Amino acid sequence: MSVWGLVFSLVTIARLGVAFDYDDTLVHSQESFAKAARSVQQLRSPEYWKVVNSSYDLETPKVLPYGLACLLRAFGFRILILADRQATGGDALKKEWRHLAPKGFAFVGAPENKHLHLQDGRFVLFFGDSDRDMLEAKNAGVPAVRVRRGGKSVAADEYNPGRLGEQVLPLSQF
Repeated sequence: MSVWGLVFSLVTIARLGVAFDYDDTLVHSQESFAKAARSVQQLRSPEYWKVVNSSYDLETPKVLPYGLACLLRAFGFRILILADRQATGGDALKKEWRHLAPKGFAFVGAPENKHLHLQDGRFVLFFGDSDRDMLEAKNAGVPAVRVRRGGKSVAADEYNPGRLGEQVLPLSQF
């Protein structure tokens, strides 16, 4: 207990944080995107993002990344969750994640804006799934860890685990 108390105190005093990408990193979100694609006429419209953001009940946490986030939170790290989504209808989603990341859920809109959020805090790690995530962490000067995508991922961006010299989290696709 005393080791935990020491680590918790040091991390909390230093205000250290760890950031996670949301889709395909912290959760399997393909079902919410599929529901939105079936529900609206035009993809990427405000109505589309409202359906995606309100369908969080269809998303399932990835076991290892979610467990790591909870463990890091228990050791005093601030958790920041970055979602590559528009914020339309996202208040309920933010509220859903308030226990893991109080005041730490941000809609970045475009993946090339993540480094702006990572530069603002004292982040010691960033967990992401795409090549763009790894480059954004590098731009912000934050060490990146790659989380493997699940077999049913609908992401269309570049995905080459280990190619950019980052660490790859084993068994993180489940």
